[in-house]
Amino acid sequence: MALREFDVHGEEISDEETEEIVKPGDPRRSLVRYRPDGSELFVSARINLPLLRAAVALPVLLLKPSSRDDEVLKPNDPALEAAGGWDLLAPEGSRRNWGFLERICEDLAEASVPACYLAEQHGANRRDFYFVTEDVAGLERIARAAAEALSFPLAIERGGLAEVAPIILPTEAIGELGLEVAADARVRPTRFEFWGADTSLTRLRAELEGRGYRYAGLDRGVMELRMIKPVPIDGPGFLSVLKEIAPLARSLGCSYRGTETIAGSDQFALNRPLPDRYAADTARGVFGWFFGKKRR
Repeated sequence: MALREFDVHGEEISDEETEEIVKPGDPRRSLVRYRPDGSELFVSARINLPLLRAAVALPVLLLKPSSRDDEVLKPNDPALEAAGGWDLLAPEGSRRNWGFLERICEDLAEASVPACYLAEQHGANRRDFYFVTEDVAGLERIARAAAEALSFPLAIERGGLAEVAPIILPTEAIGELGLEVAADARVRPTRFEFWGADTSLTRLRAELEGRGYRYAGLDRGVMELRMIKPVPIDGPGFLSVLKEIAPLARSLGCSYRGTETIAGSDQFALNRPLPDRYAADTARGVFGWFFGKKRR
């Protein structure tokens, strides 16, 4: 499938007068990744499986524009604390950075260069963008022209989807797309989020800690429990993890948020049947929960 069949940016298009949606945009997913030093990298990923399947055999470029010093929040800046400590670009820096992305997408569409935005990552004083393309030279030409027009120093890295998938894709998509992840990246610290009542989440936390998960926090505003554990991210390996945590959470009156799955949270709602693919393996039988609990 050619990239020309997809919108460059995948944004929703609405009628300016009626505000009715003319064309729905692709879903976006917010992901958290962990660097070797334990710091967080925040990713916004475009979820479009046909596009991702088309991208498997194509080059992926990471565009890395550098913001000015006055566009970056400093570690002791009150605005950084107010933003939760994660958005390291000042408001003006964010606006100019997104303007760079919009300029590239508009120029790609106007020039009919076969390329599509896939994701962005932010952290460590910057926000960078991933594109897949059938025309590396064309994308680089347009990106460098946009960077020069907007006074952005720009670095460009080339790779493939299998190489960047552990960063920019929900983990379940790696198996769905049949991607071969590098051997040194097949086990990765991964954050799992769960919704539920206070007492239910407390019980779930204890169960997960007994299985090697580490507590990462509780957002009481939305009653979301966050747990972290290094897990396999290949297709079968990650599915085995989901087959453990999704039924366990449900048995305790909680629901897995599904952040690292393709379809997301709705499929795990407690008022819906748990999809068969996430049901506990039959081989564990009625003793599966018991033995899982005993595992340390």
